[in-house]
Amino acid sequence: MKNKLNLISSFAIVAILLFFSSKGSAQDQTISAPSFSVLGAPADELCVNQNNVNREAIAEVTSGSFTANTEFILELSDNEGTFSDTPRVLTRFITPSPIALGANIEFPSFPIPTDLRGEKFSIRIRVSFGTGDVLSAVQTDIPIYYFDFSQVKLTGPNPEANTAVVCEGGATTLTATPGDYPDYEWYFNGTRITGESSATLEGVTDPGIYRVVFGTGSCDRAFAGRNDRTIEVVDFNPSAIQIEQPSPQEFCPNDTKILTISVNDPSYIYEWFKDDVLVEELTGATANLPESNFGGVYTVRVTGSPTCSVTTDPVEVINLGSDILTQPPPRVMILPTQTTITLAITTNAPTSGSTIEWFRNGITFQAELPITDSRALSIEVSDLGMYSAIVKANDACLSVLTATTEVFEPVGFNAVITTLLSCEDDTGNLGLENLFGITDTGEEVPLTLDQFSLFDFEWFLAGQSTGVTEQTFPVTADNVGEVYTLQATLTGASIPTATSNELTVELLSDGVVIQPSMSFLPVGSTITLTVPLSATYTYEWFIIEDGENRPVVDGDCPQDDESCDGTSGQGTNILEISRTGQYFVRITLLDCVIDSQPITISNTAGVSEIIPNVVTPFRSNGQNDNWVLPGSLSRQQDVEVTIYDLNGQVDFKTVNYQDDWPLTTSRSRGNSPVYYYMITKNNSVVRKGSITVMK
Repeated sequence: MKNKLNLISSFAIVAILLFFSSKGSAQDQTISAPSFSVLGAPADELCVNQNNVNREAIAEVTSGSFTANTEFILELSDNEGTFSDTPRVLTRFITPSPIALGANIEFPSFPIPTDLRGEKFSIRIRVSFGTGDVLSAVQTDIPIYYFDFSQVKLTGPNPEANTAVVCEGGATTLTATPGDYPDYEWYFNGTRITGESSATLEGVTDPGIYRVVFGTGSCDRAFAGRNDRTIEVVDFNPSAIQIEQPSPQEFCPNDTKILTISVNDPSYIYEWFKDDVLVEELTGATANLPESNFGGVYTVRVTGSPTCSVTTDPVEVINLGSDILTQPPPRVMILPTQTTITLAITTNAPTSGSTIEWFRNGITFQAELPITDSRALSIEVSDLGMYSAIVKANDACLSVLTATTEVFEPVGFNAVITTLLSCEDDTGNLGLENLFGITDTGEEVPLTLDQFSLFDFEWFLAGQSTGVTEQTFPVTADNVGEVYTLQATLTGASIPTATSNELTVELLSDGVVIQPSMSFLPVGSTITLTVPLSATYTYEWFIIEDGENRPVVDGDCPQDDESCDGTSGQGTNILEISRTGQYFVRITLLDCVIDSQPITISNTAGVSEIIPNVVTPFRSNGQNDNWVLPGSLSRQQDVEVTIYDLNGQVDFKTVNYQDDWPLTTSRSRGNSPVYYYMITKNNSVVRKGSITVMK
C-alpha cells in the first residue's frame, strides 16, 4: 500500500512540473513583427484599389512554439500608428497544426478595409491565452491607401453634371469625393493653385478647366494617372439662353414637334411651362411635344445654380388640327365587384366627317363610327387588355389621334393616408390620399375616385377600432401624438383588407414654447433650447438683434467674428447656445408656418417657473440628471404629475413630486427618447408638454 501511494505521489509531482513548465514556455513565446505580402512577396506599402483588395501577412516565431488550434489575430493601429484599447482587427485564423520555433505564421488572403488612408499605420499579432496575451513585435510606418477609381469624383453644386456654373458676379464651389484623403492638389488651366489642400475649392469665379489630384502619399506612383479628376467651370450667360424657334410655331398633331433651348448644358436644370403651368415630363434642353393638347404659350426656366437662373421669352405653339381633350388614365383597374367599366374620351375634332374606332389588343373592339354617334366616344369593357381609341379628324391636318388605356384586375390593394391641416384653427383631417390596386406582378395602379365608393373604410387608433367609417377623420390638438391607420375592404369580395401606412397626428400650434435646459446661462457655459420634435417639421432658429431677425450661425466660429453665434443644432428642434440674447424658432409643417414665442436668455439667475424639457441622466456629470420642477409644482400635495412614454403608457404618476424622475422612479428606466407630461392642480390641467432624454 505504501509503495502504491508513493507512485501516485510521483505522478502528481510530474504533472505539476509539466504544468508549470508549459506555463513558463507560453510566457517565453515571441513573434517577429508581421509584414504584409502579396502572393508570398513582401509588401512595404499597400496601394489597394477596388480590383485588387486582398493581401496576406506573415511573421516568424522567434522563441517558443504554438500548438494546433491556436488563434492568431492581426491588429491594425490608427493612421498615426497608435493602437487603441480595442484595436481594429484586420483578420484572424486558427492554425490547424503546431507552429515550431523558426516557422512562419501565415495569415491567408484577406480584404483591406476601404477607409484606410495614411503613411504611419502599424500592425501586430495578438495571441490570447488564459494566463495573458502574447503580442508580437510591431511593424511601423506602413503606408496604406485604398483608392476606388470608380467612386472618385470632382463635382460642382450639381453632382450629376460634369460641368459647374458661375453666375455673373457670383462664385461656385467644387467638391472632391471621397473627402477623407490626407491631401488634395488643385490646378486651374494646368497651373497649381497654392494654399489649397482640402477636399473643397470655394470661391471659384473664373471659367476654365479645374483639376484635383487626390493625395495618396507613397502610393502616388502606383495610382498615377488615375488619382485625379477634372471639371469645366462655365459662365452662365442669361442673354444667350432662349428658345431657338421663333414665335409662333404651327404644327399638325402628327408632325414631329420639337422646341429647343439655345444652350444645352447637362449641369443646367430646365423647367418647361405651358400657359404658366409646369410640364413635369419635359426636363431637358429639348422638348418633344405630345400628339394632343400641345397648343399654348411656352417658356423655360433655366437654372445654372441656386443663385442664377433665367426665364426665356415666350413662344406660342399653335395646333392646326384637333385634340383628344380628355381620356382615361393610361392604366385602370376593373374590380371583381364590377361587371364592366367605362372608357370614354372627348375631342374637339369637327363633328362633320370625323370618326372613331376602338381596338382591344390591336383587334377591332367597336367598329368605326361617326363621332356624333351616341356609341362612339365611350365603350363598356369587362375583359383585361390594351384598349385604344383611334380618332380620324376631318380637319385641315387630317389628324389621326390615339388614346390608349390598359385594363388590369387586382389581387390586392394598398391604401395611403395623409394629413390636411387648417393652419388657423389648429385642427385638421386625416384622409384617404390614394387607393391602389395591386396586379399579379406587383404593380400598383391607382383606382378612380368613383371606385372608392365600392369600399368599406374603418379608422384604427393604435390598432383599436375608432368606429369611424368615413374616408376622413377629424383631429385636434388633443390627438397629437396618436398613431392612426385606415383599413379598406372591397365590399362583397374576398380580396384581403388593405391596411394603410401609419400616420402620427401632428399639428402646428401658435402656442409653441421654447423650453431651456436651464433658467439662465452661466458665464462660460452652454444652454439647450428645445421645441417639440417631429420628423415632418422643418426648423429655423433666429436671434433678434437691433429689431431684426437674423438666422443663427451653426458650428464653430472664427475668434475674431463677434457676429458669429457658435450655436449647434440649427435646422433641428434642439439648439445649443453659448451667448445670451433673444431667440425664437420658425417651424414649418406642410403649408403651415409659425414662429414660436421669443425667449430671452440672460446670464443672471432668478426665480423661474420654466419647466425643463431636456434631462441628461446618462451623461454621468451629476448635472441635469433629474426632471426638476419649479417650486410651485414640486413637493405639493395638490399637484399631480403624470408622465407617459411614446406608446401612451403611464411611466410615472404621483402627487407631492420629489424631483426624482427618471433616475429612480421611471418605469421604463428613462430608455425612451421622448416622454410626455401632464401636470394637474386641484384636478385642473395647468401644464403639459414633452421631455427629451438625451444619452
